[in-house]
Amino acid sequence: METLQNLAPTLGFSPSTVRQCREEVRYFRNSVEVYDTYSFGTIKRTTGDENGDDCIALYIKKGLFLVVDIRDSDGSTRAAFEVALARFSPKALSAGKLIFAFLDAMIEGDGKILEDKEFALSEGEEQILCNKADDSFIAFLLAERRRLLLWRNYYEQMIDIGKTLGENENALFPRSDLRYFKIFTDKAERLERGVRALYEQLIQLREAYQSMLDIRLDSVMKIFTVLSALFLPLTLITGWYGMNFKNMPELSWRYGYLFVATLCLTVAILLIAFFKKRKFM
Repeated sequence: METLQNLAPTLGFSPSTVRQCREEVRYFRNSVEVYDTYSFGTIKRTTGDENGDDCIALYIKKGLFLVVDIRDSDGSTRAAFEVALARFSPKALSAGKLIFAFLDAMIEGDGKILEDKEFALSEGEEQILCNKADDSFIAFLLAERRRLLLWRNYYEQMIDIGKTLGENENALFPRSDLRYFKIFTDKAERLERGVRALYEQLIQLREAYQSMLDIRLDSVMKIFTVLSALFLPLTLITGWYGMNFKNMPELSWRYGYLFVATLCLTVAILLIAFFKKRKFM
């Protein structure tokens, strides 16, 4: 940042862009601002963590491509720049090709990450089908939803960067280099569509989980319904003979108690057989 602040007046950079480089990481987003003689952009790399990983700023002038390393937690920004430098031969290298190679390196390997995420969601679907999803499953769904939203926003903003550079409003690039920005934009769009497909899969997974919960609740309610239906006639019988009226013949009958017990047992057996036949149990 000290180097940028010292060079900014000499290179003709706006003080507002330098201040943006000093902003807190959480305020960063992927964008490009077009000025008369240069373009300024910011990129917040993300791997699904809401705090992001790395933040960089880009200054692009004719004959100059400056990367400001604002935050690089793992050295990936420098590694991406070195990969970009090695992608084209020095004789064929131009500013447009270098910027394309650098932006492309920023999203290199993201397809494999999305593929792994698809497998993770498929495993979650298997847990639901096997009735193994526990209470922590909803937390898993919420965390995955947050990551996918971050990824979607990230790729949408990268698409905007590619399109803005491809429009070449301030004529910084030769026409022959503009096709590289189209290639980058198409790749970012494919990744964004992949994230949208994963998000739809996640929505279906959440609906399947809700259906599983409904089935579990129906099973519990069915058990309570069967028990209620089983004890209702027994309660009626015991309530009937619990009135103890003076002229009830069964009160003085020698086998009255045995008769009522046998009657209750018979009713219970008949109800259980009926429920089994109807597959309620």
